[in-house]
Amino acid sequence: MRLFMKTNSILTLVTILLTSFALPAHAFFGWYESLSPKAERAQKLLDGFDAKVEQAMKDYDVPGLSIGIVVDGHVIALKGYGIRDLERNLPVTPDTLFGIGSCTKAFSTFAIGTLVEEGLLEWDRPVCDILPEFRLSNQYATQNVTLRDLVTHRSGMARHAYVWYNSKCSRQELLKHLRYLEPGCDIRERFIYGDMMYMVAGMAVERIAQKSWEEVVTEKILKPLKMKKTNFSTEDSKCDEDHAIPYIERNGKLRQMSFRDFSLIGGGGAMNSTASDLTHWIEMLLAQGVYSDHPLISPAALQEMFAGQVIVSGYAESKDLLLNAYGLGWGIHSYRGHYNVSHDGGVDGFTSVVGVLPYDGVGIVVLANKNLSTLPRLLAFEAMDRILELPPRDWLQDGIDNLQKGKQMALENRETESLHRKKGTTPTHPLEEYVGHYEHPGYGRVTVELKKGKLAATYNDIISLLDHWHYDVFAIVEDSEDLLLSREGTKFTFRNNLNGDIEELLIPFEPKTADIAFRKVPDDQFSNLSYFQQFLGTYSIYNVAFDIVLRDRALVSIIPGQPIYELLPISENEFNVKSMTSYTVRFVKGLDGLVDEVWLILPYGAYSAKKMK
Repeated sequence: MRLFMKTNSILTLVTILLTSFALPAHAFFGWYESLSPKAERAQKLLDGFDAKVEQAMKDYDVPGLSIGIVVDGHVIALKGYGIRDLERNLPVTPDTLFGIGSCTKAFSTFAIGTLVEEGLLEWDRPVCDILPEFRLSNQYATQNVTLRDLVTHRSGMARHAYVWYNSKCSRQELLKHLRYLEPGCDIRERFIYGDMMYMVAGMAVERIAQKSWEEVVTEKILKPLKMKKTNFSTEDSKCDEDHAIPYIERNGKLRQMSFRDFSLIGGGGAMNSTASDLTHWIEMLLAQGVYSDHPLISPAALQEMFAGQVIVSGYAESKDLLLNAYGLGWGIHSYRGHYNVSHDGGVDGFTSVVGVLPYDGVGIVVLANKNLSTLPRLLAFEAMDRILELPPRDWLQDGIDNLQKGKQMALENRETESLHRKKGTTPTHPLEEYVGHYEHPGYGRVTVELKKGKLAATYNDIISLLDHWHYDVFAIVEDSEDLLLSREGTKFTFRNNLNGDIEELLIPFEPKTADIAFRKVPDDQFSNLSYFQQFLGTYSIYNVAFDIVLRDRALVSIIPGQPIYELLPISENEFNVKSMTSYTVRFVKGLDGLVDEVWLILPYGAYSAKKMK
């Protein structure tokens, strides 16, 4: 009873103190913990930081933030700022869920690291040994790409983000698409950032562990760290009462974005978390893999993740940010002479940064519910400068200046681009002739329709309204929804074949490769077996007989002494010869509606073949 009374008295005292200082329920500073001298010093150095954050949120028009700071094993700051839901005026708390995007990557590499320590995986093991179905366009890369290559962005694969962004396909289906995607460079030639290779790494984990990537991360990380709210799906987040709404700034005003499902990309950016949960993650990382006296991974394994594996090309943007490398799921930087291991995250309507200074015992997480905001990174710099007692630098003002420069540069680029526009031109075809389906073996299908007198292109369920730019080039003027990266201004180029018919659509979906060429395909009604039946039979040209038959659900021509030619439908009664440029087959019907002739249209002439009775 005395113990209970004593405990109750302490709790009452804490309650009185909290009330006296008028701290909001969603704030926690750790000032009533028994802090180490270093942590206590760091906490005092953060005096005035709250006011800085609140002013910055106004300057950067960020609705809500959640921040957690760990020093010397102690959580010295954990607080929500601003609003997580503007419509309902709900405040951000330390337990508010945000999308953390690419901060997920470090969880993926940590999970792999635990399996490496168990002897189930090796960083330098070829991926095709684990996933035999794994294929890239380059055979050498296919056979030699390792797990380390995947997670350090040195596989040579270009980003190709639009392949999976808003796609409804499965991971296994997306894996099959990789072989048709052009690489950005040779394997291990240089660093090219992307997300799909992390999906592949997660699939390798699943194959070895015989569990889903999500289950492995939960067992190896989330449960031991008591990260109870962290999840892998926006649907799970929306079911939690305390979740942030995603926002984007358009024409100087904030508006709500749709929740984008990133579960397809898995280990590349699918997780959602809270500042409170992520302080547990940071505590473990700073304690060299130990949490609550329970080791999750060895210090040596963690050190390898924190070590630079590949140099990120490019000149340093600032003398305060020298060295730019990438480790195993982490960016490695020299921040004003301090070793900084961190990662930014960006998904639709959310921006985040999670980082540690392992030699200084400092870790910071900043989460925001605004699309691609620079504020989380700049506030992390501001906090580090204070805690490390570095000469002050006005990062926040620099950020405002850079935003203004960026807007001015975008305006100048649009003006420069308009100078290259050929005025007074018209499309070479009526708009109706651009309508149809266009396909690429890796990217899938783009459907072009005519809506209210304009062309509209649909890809992965996102509709882009097109306006004529010049000749057969059209530009996106509006997308059906807000996207992580706006595609307005992107040019769609239609290309004709030698017969003057539209056969291809070129879209610059990937800046590190040539434009993606989508080939026009016939309407589905011209591709089914019942439609093909009418063309079957034996034809004769110059007394040479040849057959048109069905083989493996395709229409083919069998000519004595020649290879078998597959006929690809392009329009009603008309086919291209596969792999033979400008070779066309056109079937002609008689008065009875039956095919009685076929024209073979070649680059050097056209020839008639009669159907034999």
